[in-house]
Amino acid sequence: MDKVSQYERVFKRFDENGDGKISPAELRQCIEAIGDEKLSEKDAEAAVTILDSDGDGLVGFDDFVKFVEGVKEEDKVNDLKEAFKLYDMDGSGCITPRSLKRMLSRAIAFGV
Repeated sequence: MDKVSQYERVFKRFDENGDGKISPAELRQCIEAIGDEKLSEKDAEAAVTILDSDGDGLVGFDDFVKFVEGVKEEDKVNDLKEAFKLYDMDGSGCITPRSLKRMLSRAIAFGV
């Protein structure tokens, strides 16, 4: 499976109504579906606003890809390893839904 296909698969999981955009409500639903944590409406709206390039209040596939690929390739591996260590709370080699929520909350707080 190539990179674009992987991005499309993940994007479609967030885009529950299939309109080609991720709304704040869809972002919240997806976060809640992967664990028992909740993302507030305010945090979901902030995340979408940060990623939305055309100002329509939604995250399109292009916005999603830009976000995912926004880091330079040579920095990606090191950054991912460091980020993973921060959110692998129990050292199990897995990021839990609780850790994911915490990561999204921090990203929103810092405007990432």
